[in-house]
This record gives sequence, structure tokens and C-alpha cells, in this order.
Amino acid sequence: MIKSLILYFQFFTRIPIAYEVTEPVDRMKSGVKYFSLFGLLVGCIEGFFFFICVQLLPMLVTWVLVLLFDVFLTGGFHLDALADMADGLFSARKKEQMLSIMKDSRVGSNGVLALIFYYSLLVTTFYAYSDQFRFGQLFFLICGFSLIGKTSIALLFYHMRYAGASTHGLGQTFVGVKTKDIVISQLITLVFLGLTFHLAGVLTYGGVMLVTCGYRQLVYRKVGGLNGDTLGAAASISQVVYLLILSRLGG
Repeated sequence: MIKSLILYFQFFTRIPIAYEVTEPVDRMKSGVKYFSLFGLLVGCIEGFFFFICVQLLPMLVTWVLVLLFDVFLTGGFHLDALADMADGLFSARKKEQMLSIMKDSRVGSNGVLALIFYYSLLVTTFYAYSDQFRFGQLFFLICGFSLIGKTSIALLFYHMRYAGASTHGLGQTFVGVKTKDIVISQLITLVFLGLTFHLAGVLTYGGVMLVTCGYRQLVYRKVGGLNGDTLGAAASISQVVYLLILSRLGG
């Protein structure tokens, strides 16, 4: 478990961990059972950052700083995927062209719009509902922010088909993940949300996973499978849905 978590921190965050993990590809796949736990650990770091900032600054300013801190902590890894996915899937091109657009390092208009709407929804939703949560609930809400993103990605690993000609992409690594590992990752999230937000947390988990399944169907219909960008974009999409549902039910 420890080596898989270290590998995830090395790959998905900018936290410097000077430790060489052997057989990284195999550990990346076999460690999916801990993928949600990794997301929770990242979320706890962001939660403690929130706790410190809110002692000094207004709540909304603190939330914006948490979002900024998330970018510094993760390098905007999934945000880049969100922009690439939007540019590719909504380009009204053929499958091969969509996949090619996703590989392009340049950001198009659809990608820019996706990022604008992503942050607009996060900021306005938090602004609208934050005063209806107790402080402890806000702390746990932020802890679950990264958790739900990783949980959504883990669900997409179920019987995943890889889209693209490259055999060296990140998405290819997760083809053939064991179903039991995916189930364990889902249970970790369900238990956390159930303990912290009770029925609202359980319903939020269900709503996010339903949207994730719908997103999966959309991607499969357009490009026939998943790749690194479409997987990473699921994290950002699920975070927006998580905040919308939990804020409405919790509030």
C-alpha cells in the first residue's frame, strides 16, 4: 500500500518524495484499491490549508485560495485533461481527429470555456451555500473534494477500453484493473461520505457515480474508449457535481 501511495504522490502531485518505487507500472495498476485513499490524503492536506487560511481571511477568499493551492499541489494535472477533453470531444470531428486534438498541447476555445465554467460553478456554488454548513462540515467537504475525483476515475477503470493508437499513454496503464480493487476504492469513499455527511453523503456519492457513468457512455460513443485526458477530465467533472449535490442536500 505505502509504495503505491508514494507512487501516486510522485506522479499526481508536486510533492517531492525522493524514493524510487520498483515496477511502477504494475504498482500503479494494482494500487487502484488505494486510489481513493490517495485522493483523501490530498484532500486532507487541502483541508488543513483551508483551516489555516480561514482563521485570517473571509470564507470566500479562503475557498479561492484553496482552489489555487490545489493547482500548486497537483500542477493542474486534471484541469489540463479537462481542457483537452473538451477541445477533442466537442470539436465535431471524426474519432481519429478528436484523439489527435486531445494530444495537441495548445488549448482551444472549448477547453477555455470548460475551465471558465468549472471555476465559475465551484466559486458560485460555494458562495451560495457555505454559510449553511458548520465549520467542521466545510473542512470535510474540502477533504472529499480530491477524494471524489479519484473515485470517479477509479470507476471508469471497470472493463475499460483504451482509445488511441499509442501503447505508452497513461490510460493504457489501467486497462485490466481488477474489479475487486475498484470496489474497494468505491467503498472507501462511500464510508467517508456516509460518516461525515450521513444520508446526504451517500446520495451525493450515488449522484456523482451516475453522472460518471453517463460521461463514460458519452466518451465511448464519440471515441470508442478512454484515454488519459478523458479519464482525468472525469475528476474535474465529478468535483463540480459533488459540490452541487452535497451543497444542495447538506444545506
